[in-house]
Amino acid sequence: MFELLSYKKFRDTPSVRFFDITVPESNVRDLVVHQGPAVSPPDSTNGYWQFYLHPHQEDNLLAISGGRTFYLVNFTWNYPYHIVRLDADREILRIPRGTFHRSVSDLHGSVVMNQAVRDAEASIESEFRVYDSGKIPRLLQVTSTSAPLPKLHGFQW
Repeated sequence: MFELLSYKKFRDTPSVRFFDITVPESNVRDLVVHQGPAVSPPDSTNGYWQFYLHPHQEDNLLAISGGRTFYLVNFTWNYPYHIVRLDADREILRIPRGTFHRSVSDLHGSVVMNQAVRDAEASIESEFRVYDSGKIPRLLQVTSTSAPLPKLHGFQW
C-alpha cells in the first residue's frame, strides 16, 4: 500500500532549517509546479476524473510549498480508495507502482518534488499515460459518490 515517510531535520540556524529528504533508491528527480488550484491530470472532456498509473515507477512526493490532495486507487489493496493530504514540511508520500493517482493543488498552487524510482523499462509514454475513469467502470465505481467513502489520511482537523 502507499506509505507516508518521515524525513530528518539535521540543523537549525537563525531563520534557516536543513533537512535530509533523501529517498535512497531514487534514480530520477521531478519537480512539479501547480499554479493555482490545478488538477493533474485534468478531467476528461466528458467531465470524468482522469488518473495516472505508473507500471514501472514508484513515486516519492514531497510538498516543498503549498499543499496538494492525492486521490489513490489500487484494486490490490484491502481498501482500494484513499485520499491523502500532502502539506509542505510534512511527510513524503510513497505511491507504489500500479496505483491510479491524481492530485489537486490548493488555491494558491503547490510545488512538489518527486524522488521517483524507475525501472529500466520506464518511458515517458508508459509512465505518463492518462486513464479516463469514464472508460474504466471499476475505477468510476470506486470513486463515485455512491461508493463507500474513501479512507482519509493527513488531514488536519
